[in-house]
Amino acid sequence: MERGKVKKKEKEKETQKETIREEGREEKVKRKEVEQKIKQKEKEKQEKQERRKRKEEKDEKRTKQGKETEKKQFKGQEEKGENKDSTLTRTPLEPLEKNKQILVLGLDGAGKTSVLHSLASNRVQHSVAPTQGFHAVCINTEDGQMEFLEIGGSEPFRSYWETYLSKGLLLIFVVDSANHSRLPEAKKYLHQLIAANPVLPLVVFANKQDLEAAYHITDIHEALALSEVGNDRKMFLFGTHLTKNGSEIPSTMQDAKDLIAQLAADVQ
Repeated sequence: MERGKVKKKEKEKETQKETIREEGREEKVKRKEVEQKIKQKEKEKQEKQERRKRKEEKDEKRTKQGKETEKKQFKGQEEKGENKDSTLTRTPLEPLEKNKQILVLGLDGAGKTSVLHSLASNRVQHSVAPTQGFHAVCINTEDGQMEFLEIGGSEPFRSYWETYLSKGLLLIFVVDSANHSRLPEAKKYLHQLIAANPVLPLVVFANKQDLEAAYHITDIHEALALSEVGNDRKMFLFGTHLTKNGSEIPSTMQDAKDLIAQLAADVQ
C-alpha cells in the first residue's frame, strides 16, 4: 500500500513537471510570436518611412525641375527682348481649358486655397502649403457644376493671371485683410486685371476678418479703390473668415457661394 502511494505521488509529480514544461514551451512559443510581430511591425514602419522618404525626394525633385523649367522659360523670353513686366506674352504652365472657369486670384498668403476648398465642401478646410502653379476645383450646385481655377499668388505666377482673363466667367480676388502693408500691392494687381477686362464680374473676398488686425470691409473698399472699377462691371465685396477646421462655413461665405453661382449662370 505504502509503495503504491509513493508511486502515485511520483506519478503526480511527474505529471506536474510535464505540465510545467508544456506551459514553458507554450510561453516560449507565445513570446516568440510576440517578438516576430514586433519585428514585423518595425519592418513595416521602416518600409513606410522609406516609402515616404522616397516620395518626398521625388516630390522635391519634381518641384525643383518645375522651377528650373520655369526659370528657363523666363530667361528665354528675356533673351528674346520681351518686356519683363509683360503678362500676355508668357507661355502658360499648362494648356488653356476648353470651358470657361471662375478665376481665383490674389497675392500669396491671402487664403485662396482655403477659401476654395471650404466653398467646395461647405466645411472649413485650412490649407498651409502655397499653390505652386494651377489648382482646379469643380463645385457642384443645384443647377450643375462650377469650375474654379486658382493660379498661384507668388511673384513668378502672377505673370499668368492676365493670360486667363479671356477664359474667365468671373474673377474672385482674395486679399488678406490683416496684412495692411501688402494691400497697395494687391490693389496694383487687381486694377491691372480689371483694366485688361473692363466687363468681367468681380467678387472680392476681404479674407481673415476674424483676425484682430483685420481692416473692416469699408476700409478694404477704400484701400483697394473699388469705387474706381467702373459702372459697367458687376462688383461685390464680402468679408470672409475661416475658423475651426471641419466647422460649417460662415453664412457670408455661403451667401458669396450662392451669388457666384448666380453670376456664373448669368454669364454662361
